[in-house]
Amino acid sequence: MSPAEGAPSTAVASRFDVLLVGSANVGRSLAAERLLRARLGADSAVTVTSAGIHVEPDDPVPQHMWDLLAREDLAVEGHHPRELSAAMVESADLVLTTTRRERSAVVRKVPAAVRRTFTLCELDRVATSLGPSALPEGDVAARLSALAQAAAAHRVGTAPPVAEDDDIPDPAATGRRGYERSFDQVRAAVDGIAWTVLSPPDEPGPPPPEVPRTSPGHRARNIAIAVVGSLVLLIVVATGGALVVTGALDNRLERFPDPVLTDRPDPPPPAKVGGPAPVTILVLGSTDDVRTEGGQDWAAAAAQTDMVMLAHVSADRSSVQVIAMPPDLSVDVPGTGPGTLRSAFAQGGPAGAVQTVEQLTNVRLDHVALTDSETFARVTDALGGVEVDLDNRLMVNGRQVFPAGLHRLTGEEALAWVRGDGVDDVSRSARSAVWLRAILDRLGDDDVRRNPAAWLRLLGVVSGSVAVDEGFDRSELVGLLTSVRDLGPGEVQVVPVPTTVVTTGDSPALVPDAAPFGILMDALRTDTLDEQLGAGP
Repeated sequence: MSPAEGAPSTAVASRFDVLLVGSANVGRSLAAERLLRARLGADSAVTVTSAGIHVEPDDPVPQHMWDLLAREDLAVEGHHPRELSAAMVESADLVLTTTRRERSAVVRKVPAAVRRTFTLCELDRVATSLGPSALPEGDVAARLSALAQAAAAHRVGTAPPVAEDDDIPDPAATGRRGYERSFDQVRAAVDGIAWTVLSPPDEPGPPPPEVPRTSPGHRARNIAIAVVGSLVLLIVVATGGALVVTGALDNRLERFPDPVLTDRPDPPPPAKVGGPAPVTILVLGSTDDVRTEGGQDWAAAAAQTDMVMLAHVSADRSSVQVIAMPPDLSVDVPGTGPGTLRSAFAQGGPAGAVQTVEQLTNVRLDHVALTDSETFARVTDALGGVEVDLDNRLMVNGRQVFPAGLHRLTGEEALAWVRGDGVDDVSRSARSAVWLRAILDRLGDDDVRRNPAAWLRLLGVVSGSVAVDEGFDRSELVGLLTSVRDLGPGEVQVVPVPTTVVTTGDSPALVPDAAPFGILMDALRTDTLDEQLGAGP
């Protein structure tokens, strides 16, 4: 795209003032101010300040926001909320608000500011649409000034299909997760603006990951099946040319202490001397909020665990297999006795789950991944839906949405099918595997596979939804993703673990079906799953 109309080929601005406007000026606007100032650099001629339209001077910065800014090494000390005034707006070269409501308040206060006032998401969308090449060469202040001028002419053409997508919701009445979601949206918008302004016009890098939005109905649902989509997407996105943002992705992953274990199976050997070994990762998904900091109460999250999977990457990095295991699978929990995979996690946290699964499978697990499982619908919707062959009609709120057969489902519809009324643990596990296969098939479609922006959006979806053990450090994560960059979704196989029901006394129990389970685990242990699954039953 050519430089902004009327802009010189090289521009210099002596100063440029940006004003961020929120509600109370202790949350979103404060975060945007600190992040934008840090991204643009202290040496730039850009001044960044913030204010609010409903300010209580003595309001403290909420602890959740304090913690989120601290993670970015951004200080909060000394901040005093400021009430928005007409003078502030008049002196600002660019006004950015957190919602359309605040944007309207700014324009009502100073009508002449209408062409230089945008919501943060609005300017991000216009900026990434225009790209760095649309701005003249020059210093940061000059390029930001050119962006503000160009954005006024382009905002209508880039308006979102849902007007609410221009808003970053106020997290004041929510908990930690609400603050994290708002903070992620603020950070993504700031990163998009900074990318456009700071990237060289002739050699712009890839845009930062987008944080897709979900409807209020989706936000209210926690979907545990997403853990597998999250982890497998971390692997599969490497095939879409998205490795350039792996470092940023790694920085957003939460980590928890490595499980301390003894009496473990031997690690598998590499495929060739000096080469990489296979990697097997235990993936646990919970509908509850899995916290990885402070005093961990694993029981609360584990009680809602409805997904346990093993993700296996072959030693030669030619294939990925995912084995779905019902959380209520009856097992012997070390140190406790009879239990289930769910109870092993509840009683012993990640270490208890790892020890139990290793004892059950005799397979050495390399890493553990956890999620609070809000990603399933977002991944599905970010892909524009997925095609699922329904084994039964799909009912939502007592109404038939689809008859049995092949249909393209939204995230909410797929969730309703996987977790429908009367669906037992085995069927849910099998349906989850079908859903994951549908996700992977969709990733292979040309409109996704050949679209780097789509992969970046998916990275934005999964980046804040996974926690991994500390041993899964950046170098290993990047190495694993790099090593599978030539794979496609077709090389990812998904299979539910074979089970059967036995009765002990009056109580039926779900247990592994010994013969096929043993064959499957032998293949996993010897890194021959690809051949075993390809050979069929």
